[in-house]
Amino acid sequence: MLKNASDYSGGNQTDIMLTFLKQPLLHFLLAGLLIFAAYQWTAPPDTESAQSEDVIRIDRSTLLNFMQYRAQAFQPELFNEQLEAMDEQQRQQLIDAYVREEALHREALAMGMDQGDYIIRQRLVQKVEFLLENLANQTVEPAEGEIDRFYAERASDYQVDSVYTFTHIFFDSGERGEEAALNNARQLLDSGNLVDVSFNEASQYGDRYPFLQNYVERTRDFVVNNFTEDFVGSLDELTPGNGQWHGPYASRYGYHLVLLRERSDPYLPELDSIMDRVLDDWRYEKVIESRREAEEQVISGYEVNIELE
Repeated sequence: MLKNASDYSGGNQTDIMLTFLKQPLLHFLLAGLLIFAAYQWTAPPDTESAQSEDVIRIDRSTLLNFMQYRAQAFQPELFNEQLEAMDEQQRQQLIDAYVREEALHREALAMGMDQGDYIIRQRLVQKVEFLLENLANQTVEPAEGEIDRFYAERASDYQVDSVYTFTHIFFDSGERGEEAALNNARQLLDSGNLVDVSFNEASQYGDRYPFLQNYVERTRDFVVNNFTEDFVGSLDELTPGNGQWHGPYASRYGYHLVLLRERSDPYLPELDSIMDRVLDDWRYEKVIESRREAEEQVISGYEVNIELE
């Protein structure tokens, strides 16, 4: 039996509709709509306040919503338990806080302060972002092997840097002059007077440095910020713990003689030892990614007309 064109068109439309209904983002947005609907459904009809703007009606649903938005966390069960656990004084304080906010909000609306206010516009956008992010955060879980791949791809983020323990003698090029500071450092090193100078005796020589005298278990980034990248590169070439002074090494402020006591090499910790941290990072990225996808889905429903002239 031959089929006409409308039969084929109907079949294609059915297939497209089925494919569309299977999209995860559709489920995500539908969940958001259901939550908004739940807010409206659980709130009883407010006919009296609709007729009188000077009436503030408060019920359980109102307080629960107020608690969640104030805490910026969409967890109905948790806040329901908190509300149940409140004594009379705590509940009255919560009601007073809501009444204050609602009264001032209505006053602002009556004065037209919401019209053309960019801050209010941003707050409304943030509320939608907050809802989408909380929905994503409740549904995201890693598939098998996904955390291992995430950790491998971002290994540099979890690497533990080198740690240095050293002291130094500083020669200030600002006070002595560039050439004199360098020569003075060389003369002291070559004099042999530092052979028996211990870690804690270095402050008896040279000039006062703007930062620390002794650096004990300081990270690479910390030392670089106090000196320079080249300075730390010089420390990486030294043998620690042999009691010998080395230099001169330049910094932003002058020249230094260095006694390196300890240096640990950088290493990458095992995944099991930092699993909680890696899992939190993965979830954070997934939540942001899911929220952006949901936002794009919302944006795609609008036609954008640009008229710049």
